Amino acid sequence: MPDTRRPFFLALLLVLAPAIAGVAVAQTTAAPPPAPKPEEAPPYKFSGLVYADYYYVVRDHRDELEDENGFWIRRLYFTYDHTLSKALSLRVRLEVNSKGDFETTGVNTPYVKDAWLKWSFGAHALTFGIEPTANIDFVDAFQGYRSVEKSPLDLYRWDSSRDFGLLLQGGLGKEKRTRYSFQFGNGSGTGSETDASKAVRGELVHRFPAGLVLEGYADWQDRPDGRDVSTLQAFAGWQAKRWRASLQYGRQDRRETGPDGSDLALDFVSAFAWVQVAPRVALLGRVDRSFDPIPNGETTDYMPFSADAKSVFGLVGVDVTLAKAVHLIPNVEATRYDETADGTRPGTDVVPRVTLFFSW
Repeated sequence: MPDTRRPFFLALLLVLAPAIAGVAVAQTTAAPPPAPKPEEAPPYKFSGLVYADYYYVVRDHRDELEDENGFWIRRLYFTYDHTLSKALSLRVRLEVNSKGDFETTGVNTPYVKDAWLKWSFGAHALTFGIEPTANIDFVDAFQGYRSVEKSPLDLYRWDSSRDFGLLLQGGLGKEKRTRYSFQFGNGSGTGSETDASKAVRGELVHRFPAGLVLEGYADWQDRPDGRDVSTLQAFAGWQAKRWRASLQYGRQDRRETGPDGSDLALDFVSAFAWVQVAPRVALLGRVDRSFDPIPNGETTDYMPFSADAKSVFGLVGVDVTLAKAVHLIPNVEATRYDETADGTRPGTDVVPRVTLFFSW
């Protein structure tokens, strides 16, 4: 008896074949599943940096310091930054330093260097807390070698690099080439406030398209017993791809702080230059002329100055980039003094160093 089912199945297969083929094609050409979304960067960041030296005191105006040598950490930062929202951010930073007075021993104790909350609105920002003073922060950023030495206002203790208070900053004009800073603070650096005196600071910076940068700065620091301090600074710099240079002038008037309670006027001029001579090698140099003896110069950490004579301070160095964030900087600092009022001259200070700077 013939099998009548075979023609039926053949006919069914012919009818369903196009549909089966379409399903197969659809399966092979289906769009791939969507790629997973990249993970968003966390709103917080940990970072830090270290300035460390090996130093050797070849000559010094204080005989007991000659031949002193060793290793020290002039700066260690550990920083926590957190973005709270598009408008709000904060920073907490700890700093540690080796004792730089050539006398004190003991462990390196961390202290709070920054602790601020910033509110950004448009091209402006208002910061509250322990924050940088705008003038020292600007010069350090332009020159780029705080790892080697402090800028003059900081080095000669005309002002502190930090203060506790309010800082308003922002950009002006269509291209925001002009920036302003206005700060109202305790005038006590990172320390606690112990009196009713306050400090007011103002700064304007303009950057020209060709690379010229001009800055003007003024402050008034109220002090107890009428010993107020006022400061003026003018800065001109030029930035190019392979070199930069700057000239800085500062004047500070201190009321009733001179001999026998007289007013004291201090002036300095400072010149800085940097040039890249190879992809990983740069040369740098700086000369400061202090037209007056440096008050309390003997208490300057790592590089004490004679407080009895006018001086010329200079440094030269070679910056060798070992990696993106690692720099080895052999350098020499030296200070030559004028004659004092009694006709004597303090000895010249000469301190060669090898500085290692790294950050993460």
